Amino acid sequence: MNALLYFVVLLAWGSSWFAISFQLGDVAPQVSIVWRFLLASLLLFAWCFIRGLKINFPWRDHANWLLLGFFLFCINYICAYFGTFYLATGLICLIFSTLTLFTVFNGFIFFKKPIRVPILIGAVVGIGGLSIIFSNEISNTQWSLSSDVAKGFIWMLLATFFASIGMLLSGQFQARKIPLVQSNAFSMLYGSMILIVYISFSDVSFSFDTSYSYVISLVYLAVVASVIGFGMYLKLVGNIGADKASYVNIFTPTIALLLSTLFENYQWSLFGLVGVLLIIVGNVIVLYAKPVN
Repeated sequence: MNALLYFVVLLAWGSSWFAISFQLGDVAPQVSIVWRFLLASLLLFAWCFIRGLKINFPWRDHANWLLLGFFLFCINYICAYFGTFYLATGLICLIFSTLTLFTVFNGFIFFKKPIRVPILIGAVVGIGGLSIIFSNEISNTQWSLSSDVAKGFIWMLLATFFASIGMLLSGQFQARKIPLVQSNAFSMLYGSMILIVYISFSDVSFSFDTSYSYVISLVYLAVVASVIGFGMYLKLVGNIGADKASYVNIFTPTIALLLSTLFENYQWSLFGLVGVLLIIVGNVIVLYAKPVN
């Protein structure tokens, strides 16, 4: 079951990189995120209604979901989009791939979870593989503490930090038997509402693109990447732990590049294939790490 969840998340999030490219244009990225998670939340509430799932919960659960929405569906995306202003795609993937490391250490610091050394080793191997794949972008980047690259690096590290906190929170909520579907529905709704408040105090204007490519990609991101992707991923977090599950974020750029090979004529090099091999090795190390008793 966990293997199926992992595979579905890889496909859902790996393909989302391709869909996001159709979202970039006249609509501000922050606004596109609002539309995406509002639609995803609406679909999840519709599913709850059709299945007769409980939607009346005490205020403490709503406070938890507000916190989860802030970390997982709001602040991390704001930081990530600020980071994209300064960094190339390869660097974005590489920095966000440190999510496993953040999850391990944040779990230890904030949630008193033990550190599993094999997961750290697997994460480092996988990050090394991703570094090889994007070595050209990394070598062509002008590194300086005062440069825009440094600003983007900090923004992406913040995005990764906040995302790891959100994933760890979801694991905690599931351990307390808070239902996942309703949790995602309310968290996405609250994350969208916080984003709306943020946008209202910024110079970003609300808009919507009625073009076929924008609407279809928006629906795809809401249904596949959000409802299915986050649903399966957070279920995986509950099943195997946030540290293990977070390795998906090292693997997904590889899936995105495979799709780019099919649709955009991306050319693989020998170094790139070596990088993929290292990512697979790291994945094996992580997934076969024994649970801590």
